[in-house]
Amino acid sequence: MTSIEPIRTGILVHGCNLHAENWRRLAWGEAPNQMGRIPQALLAAVTMDAAVIVFGTGASRKRYNFPGSPKTGQMLLEAEYTLAFLESHFDQLLQFKPWSDYCAVSSQSQWDALKQSLRSRIELDIESEDTIGELRAAGERFVGHRCNRVVLVSSPTHLVRVLRDASNVYPNDRRYELFHDHLLAMPSGSSYEGFSVADVVVVEPPHRPDRQTIPTHRRIARLLGLQKLDPDTLVEFVSEFDELLQQYEDRLQRPNTPTPIVWPVSSESSQTR
Repeated sequence: MTSIEPIRTGILVHGCNLHAENWRRLAWGEAPNQMGRIPQALLAAVTMDAAVIVFGTGASRKRYNFPGSPKTGQMLLEAEYTLAFLESHFDQLLQFKPWSDYCAVSSQSQWDALKQSLRSRIELDIESEDTIGELRAAGERFVGHRCNRVVLVSSPTHLVRVLRDASNVYPNDRRYELFHDHLLAMPSGSSYEGFSVADVVVVEPPHRPDRQTIPTHRRIARLLGLQKLDPDTLVEFVSEFDELLQQYEDRLQRPNTPTPIVWPVSSESSQTR
């Protein structure tokens, strides 16, 4: 009889740049219904009995300015900052409706035990500085905990790219073979300030024979690379590119009228005119 290996879950709470607009809403959310990355990930950890919860990253640094923490006033890296915020707001998790619905704790001691259990499973990645590095750093920790299922938690406006990168990083490295075919993506309830998931543009390679097969995705990838230009040059490029786009968008608006036929005029007839 074949034995089934028990599921061991690893959760990655993707780091959020500490200087992003309204970091608190991105990372924590707004009670009662809009859970940010931290509450969403921790609730997943409770429901899935996660073996490890990884907080990323080391990509940004900021002085911790929220009261109620021994870390207040200290310069912290992204993952450290995220953990400090959680530790000083742990009890506020129950202000979120999904948390209060699921975690109906009957006593303070029971709630304290749950908090301690979650805190003991949190590990910090303060080395990575981008999404690829963050996935690899978390992957090492998942391997160390023998995880065979991984849950990636981030904002909806970020998660599509996270899953793309994870689907490229993990299956192509044998170190991650325990979980590379069991990746789950879980969106939080908060997106980048002023934007929603509807603002995310996904460009797939051509794959339908009933549509154009020109590989426009490669050109768009090159466009993204131009974000490295200096600001003045980038503004100049965007202005010129807008004009070019407008020319072709105008063509889409024109009715499909037949091209007029221009008959040649003989030199003789033109002289009689």
